[in-house]
Amino acid sequence: MREHCGIVGLYSKKKDNVVQNLVKALFALQHRGQEGAGISLWGNAGFSSYKNFGLINEVFKKEIVESLHGFIGIAHTRYSTEGESKNIYNIQPLTATFRKRHVAVAHNGTISNFHEVKKEMEDEGTPFFSTSDSELILTLFTQYFDHPYVERFARITEKLQGAYSVLIQEDDVILAYRDPLGFRPLVIGENDNYIAIASETVSLLQIGIQTWKEIKPGELVIIKNGFISSQQVTQTSKKEQCIFELIYFSRPDSVTFGHNVYFFRKLTGKLLAKREDHNIEIVVPVPDSGIPAALGYAEELGKPLEFGLIRSHYVGRSFIEPQERENKVKMKLLPIKEVLQGKKIALIDDSLVRGTTSKEIIRLLRENGAREVHFRLASPPITSPCFFGIDIPTREELMASSRTLREITHEIEADSVRYLSIEELRYAVGDDKDNFCYACFTGHYNPASLPEARIAQLSKIKPIILSELKTNKLF
Repeated sequence: MREHCGIVGLYSKKKDNVVQNLVKALFALQHRGQEGAGISLWGNAGFSSYKNFGLINEVFKKEIVESLHGFIGIAHTRYSTEGESKNIYNIQPLTATFRKRHVAVAHNGTISNFHEVKKEMEDEGTPFFSTSDSELILTLFTQYFDHPYVERFARITEKLQGAYSVLIQEDDVILAYRDPLGFRPLVIGENDNYIAIASETVSLLQIGIQTWKEIKPGELVIIKNGFISSQQVTQTSKKEQCIFELIYFSRPDSVTFGHNVYFFRKLTGKLLAKREDHNIEIVVPVPDSGIPAALGYAEELGKPLEFGLIRSHYVGRSFIEPQERENKVKMKLLPIKEVLQGKKIALIDDSLVRGTTSKEIIRLLRENGAREVHFRLASPPITSPCFFGIDIPTREELMASSRTLREITHEIEADSVRYLSIEELRYAVGDDKDNFCYACFTGHYNPASLPEARIAQLSKIKPIILSELKTNKLF
């Protein structure tokens, strides 16, 4: 399973060099992608750009940062959900020169009808230089070049389905747009020095911007000549904000879709604990993804939270890098035998995808003396693929898509497994519960988000596990 990308745009009101702050803001989004990073800039010398494979601090070494100049820029950190991961042309921002104007695009999300639209455009003679779905946005933007910005984005919206929070730089102008269903987050803020747009609020805080607002689904924001203007391009009655942003993707210190991510995750742990019927002695989080939920779980249950697993920060996340996962688990998670020995453990994590990593973690606990391991998940079972920015391409890859709860428990070698229910997840979201996409759990997709044929195919799937979930009396 792969995740999506992070984007940042920065405009200096005083025409100072933005490179260091732009990279600093991007670094706050490193968790959203570890494959490559890039930057595009506009300054007194015109347009420039730089991108490469690797982590942000590997791509933007000191000598690179010092060589770049610009008072306007956008940046991107990537993990591919469409397009070849080792193709340099897929690293963003994607750039083009058209009618003496320089255009750069940074996109977070996935165009769900990418293959259909690309084939249609290729049949009409449009060339493509990358295999990234983001190139569709760049190509359509330049095709509609004779039209005002609002009309360009209206036409793009008519063509594309899926998730696209996007930044477009056209010379000294930054444009920000969020798809009409609002799958991916995008926030804007400013202070005396800068106007900034980013995937998460943590980026703005990193460069000293303390206040922000969320860009609305279907809203176009234009930053030009030091001023912000906005216009609603299109509007829908139903939002489809990605619930996985709150469960996993966003940093715990972010405010995403108006929700404090840390407190949301802690609440999901509390809800899990309300249904606990085993004699748990200690609560152990999977670092770092399970920590907030484990805190809530332990607090509700009145049991000690113990860091029986310590994360080595010198190994990449197995969620992002699935190859050789078994070896990476032992390299990445360091057990403390004295904590685990003889204990009945509630192991807490945010989600279960393929189950390979979870199985190895449970084995690791048992090898270090755990008496019982009860696996608790702060999200419902993932039963269906996502087409909006999470790379779960086939249903067969998902542990919960075709297995019962008993079969999952046996497969990952746990003593018991318990998921958060859909009702509990919606309760945790609160009054905003109807504005989220739960398709990866329920298999129910918004008809506006996918081609009809794909929805018809997916609607035939009825995972057994969904009928097995139990909730508590709150619901």
